[in-house]
Amino acid sequence: MENKDKKENTKQEGSAQARQVASIAEMQALDVARLPNGQRIEVAGYYAGETLGGGSFIWYANEQREENGGTCFRAHDQAGGRFLRRLDDALTPGMFGARGDGSDQYAALKRLAQAANSQQRDVVFPAGDFALSEAGLRFEGIRITGAGASRTQLRYTGDALGSLVEIHDGARISGFTLDGNVSDDPERWSSSNYDAFTGCLPLDLRGRDVSALDMVCRGSPVACIRVEARHFTLRDVSTERARGNFGDGIFVVDSHDGIVERCQARDFTRIGFVADTYGESPEHMLSERIDFIDCLAENGHHASVDYGDAEYNAGYWAENSHAVRFIDCRSRQTTHHGFVATTGRAPSLGTGHFTLRGCIAETTAVGYLLSDLHDVPVRHAVDACQAREVDKGFCIEMTLPTSRLTGQRITTELRGTRRSGSTLALEGGGHIDIRHLDETWHVFNEKRHDSVRASYASIVSAGGFKGELHLANFQSRHSDTDAPVGCKLIGQSHLRDFTLSGTQARLFHVPAERISLQDCEIPAGWIKAFDTLDVDACRLGDDVPRFDIFDTTQHHRYRHCRFDFTPGGGHLYLHNSDKRNARHVVRFERCRFKKDLAQHGHMITLDAAPGVFLAPESNYLTFRDCTFENTGHATDTPAIRTLQRPPQAALTGYGNRKNATLNTLTAFEHDDSLMADG
Repeated sequence: MENKDKKENTKQEGSAQARQVASIAEMQALDVARLPNGQRIEVAGYYAGETLGGGSFIWYANEQREENGGTCFRAHDQAGGRFLRRLDDALTPGMFGARGDGSDQYAALKRLAQAANSQQRDVVFPAGDFALSEAGLRFEGIRITGAGASRTQLRYTGDALGSLVEIHDGARISGFTLDGNVSDDPERWSSSNYDAFTGCLPLDLRGRDVSALDMVCRGSPVACIRVEARHFTLRDVSTERARGNFGDGIFVVDSHDGIVERCQARDFTRIGFVADTYGESPEHMLSERIDFIDCLAENGHHASVDYGDAEYNAGYWAENSHAVRFIDCRSRQTTHHGFVATTGRAPSLGTGHFTLRGCIAETTAVGYLLSDLHDVPVRHAVDACQAREVDKGFCIEMTLPTSRLTGQRITTELRGTRRSGSTLALEGGGHIDIRHLDETWHVFNEKRHDSVRASYASIVSAGGFKGELHLANFQSRHSDTDAPVGCKLIGQSHLRDFTLSGTQARLFHVPAERISLQDCEIPAGWIKAFDTLDVDACRLGDDVPRFDIFDTTQHHRYRHCRFDFTPGGGHLYLHNSDKRNARHVVRFERCRFKKDLAQHGHMITLDAAPGVFLAPESNYLTFRDCTFENTGHATDTPAIRTLQRPPQAALTGYGNRKNATLNTLTAFEHDDSLMADG
């Protein structure tokens, strides 16, 4: 009597006593005409003299299923009847005659994969070195388990491009090293040999609900791992030696809802970890909702852009993506970038989102490149990230005013060996809001001053920035010494809004419609406020801070500020840039001015463009409840001077005070009109 189990294996009840044979070949050579139906055969080994692949079989005289070389055999020269292996749950390579001795086992493993897929049985590999002369082992809906990445290896020996192992819908692979047999590196890299590598892709994950755990994938002429799937997991996976124009560690493409955790990408020629789409993918397709957690990208080199192509080298790259998060990830020793995140294709809600939290980029040119692309707005969130031993910390290139970056607890350590270095390099027109930045400069390039007219600049825009910039609590050090934050925005830069608080800064050049400075220390700078300027509770001096006044200026206010020019002998320089601006727009309220007038001259200078000298009346300065202190001996040098004409109408105010050694506030106005009563 026969029945079938859940794996479609035929069972026989009441079988005859088992027969013993040495090998599969000896079993197939049995005279099956003399075997009773249901006869049990005990096979010592797949090959004579070995125990590998042995097992218990049943002869079914009426069975017609296809022979597969592992669980189903026919007798020699017999069309009907089959020897069926008695199985528990999982299949093994030995059942199909595959040895892990370093010899070519492609044919046997191909039969194993086909049988496992058709029977939906898991596969368990023992320790061993399994060589394959061809690629293309495909598993679907099952688990494929090795003895550990250090013990079980599948090694490609051919040179044709393909996928060594493919994992499809519902399958999981773990505990292997997969080697794609990439060809050797050239003695000298050039455009002619950069992309001439042979070998195959070690691991390809496709479909839905696929995963790879505890793996090493190495030696590929393209990516070491490619993922094109929905709902996928990569955990404790390492990649090594990815080569060529697309030499990525892990390439995630056209994929949704995935996690890449505790993975490593080492020695690659393009990018360590990628989330992107194919150029030919449908326009609506993008990679989204993917988390990279606690990953390491290390030793990226020889990017194709160095050989006339277009591919840059980076640790992490997310493009044509959405809702991608990098959490506690690290990139080090790459050529061009640590982390890159940008849009490119529009998600369903229209705006791409990227999160970087607790990440470190080190020993590279640019720590982080964050942007929007192809008119798709973006939201970047950066928290507790570091850029170490870099030329530029964060390059922010958002062209759209609706794009936004928010950040906090950002740290940079700048090499300073290139004159283009900076903590923030800005371009475009987005909205940037960052709080608590901490930078350290190690050395300075001697040509730095020639490049940006400053010894250093923490915040630079050479290509022009026209967005909003809001910064708070920015600290800078030169080696172990505290220093001002340098800011120079050139190249047609014209910000909508600029706010700075809790920062010591040299604002070498800052043009904006609206500027707000609060609780800052500004020893020098050149500030252009075209609409409004608000300076609150700041310390200014002891160099020459310059503030320009324009015909569009609505107000220009200083409140509760301290102007101390005692150490260096500088002064506050106000420049009236338009003759039509003869208005009461400049106001000082409860401010304190301090300087040695006899030694260093005036505290405040009101200057003007040449055309303003011919204006019928000047711009007005208003002082309320201000204090002027001459720290040197008594002098007639006035605290305030104006180069505008006519000067007699330039000052108004009340409630102001001066100390005894300051004889006159101005050279053209009676002090009584400005002083407090009594």
